[in-house]
Amino acid sequence: MNNHNFYIYSNCDFSAKSAGATRMLYYAQILANKHNKVYLTSCCSGTIENNMFSEIQPNIFVHTDKELTRKPLKTISFLNNLHQFSKNNPGEDTFILYPYPFIFLELFSVLYFIFIKKNTVFYELNEVRKYASEYHASISFKRIWYSLKKIKNTTAFALLDTLLPFFKGLICISSNIETYGKRYQNNTFRLPILTDPNISIKTSEIKYVTSNSFNIGFSGSILPSKENLISFVNVFNKLIESQYNLTFNLCGSVDTKDRNLLFEQLDKYDKIHYHGNLEKNELSSFLDQQDLLILPRGFSLQNKYGFSTKLSDYLNHKKVILVTDISDNKMYIKDGINGFVVPPDDEELMRNKLKYIVENFENFKETIISNAEQTSKEKFDYRLFKKTFQAFLLASKKSSKN
Repeated sequence: MNNHNFYIYSNCDFSAKSAGATRMLYYAQILANKHNKVYLTSCCSGTIENNMFSEIQPNIFVHTDKELTRKPLKTISFLNNLHQFSKNNPGEDTFILYPYPFIFLELFSVLYFIFIKKNTVFYELNEVRKYASEYHASISFKRIWYSLKKIKNTTAFALLDTLLPFFKGLICISSNIETYGKRYQNNTFRLPILTDPNISIKTSEIKYVTSNSFNIGFSGSILPSKENLISFVNVFNKLIESQYNLTFNLCGSVDTKDRNLLFEQLDKYDKIHYHGNLEKNELSSFLDQQDLLILPRGFSLQNKYGFSTKLSDYLNHKKVILVTDISDNKMYIKDGINGFVVPPDDEELMRNKLKYIVENFENFKETIISNAEQTSKEKFDYRLFKKTFQAFLLASKKSSKN
């Protein structure tokens, strides 16, 4: 078997904590073996050399010594340096682009990296970005500059979709996004959210829950409109009014405006606690201590086509999970079997479901968690895709030579 090098590149900083970096690390674990090396490479200034990478697992290298850039000319220089770096490494080459909300890297990936340098590049399609600003404020004549910027960004992302046919193939995170991707490119591979059911969870002694209370947890980027958190807090507060002993715990990145919206205007009962943007071990401690973990997303075109990677974190921590019927959630989470599912944007049904969970929790907890763990092993374990994903990438590579 020939040696092969896979280069996953992006504006993402793969050495930092993020959902994108975690997902691409799973890709690397799928692809790396004694014949394959994987390089997680961030768009940077300057040359790219082997001594700029740290080997974090056998044959998996993360770009650590770099100066990130988003500027157009430096982006072209990065692609040229990445091309030269790949040619200096023995073995065949395949590239995977993980997109970010900056257009130059993928624009020049097609115009320069594919057309001129003739590289084989696959595209990670994890959202439809022309819908990604739905949860922001609407276009309005009262916010003319904001509205013009939103129109510009939405138009740019829509135009970028027309470049999808020029990639060798699309790696799609959900069934809806695969259907969308096939409008532009028939060569697709659906790779859902990924987990490691055997991962060793490291926790600390710091407490992130309230004693003698039913603790509900949410982690990740706190975007109230996208995650439907305003509606969930309304449901939560009504349950508090009905004398349910609950605590809602959140952690993750949040800006000042959203934090004020959630914690000053809506927290009437001092039952909502924000624990900051936690590091990996502390995040594990936070998740491990909750009774119930939630994904309350409402319907939007962005959420329809996405698939929240938070679910993989939740499953890894072997907890009871409540999700809304958005994207592929209901394909994998069966209500009352391995978790709980409610329709999106229905506060009454959400409230009734939470009542049921709290009142009957001890009766079903062990069974639900056991079934969820089985789902993680049978549907999302990254090891399940080792043969099929590699075959997809290499078959496409072979067909390009014929």
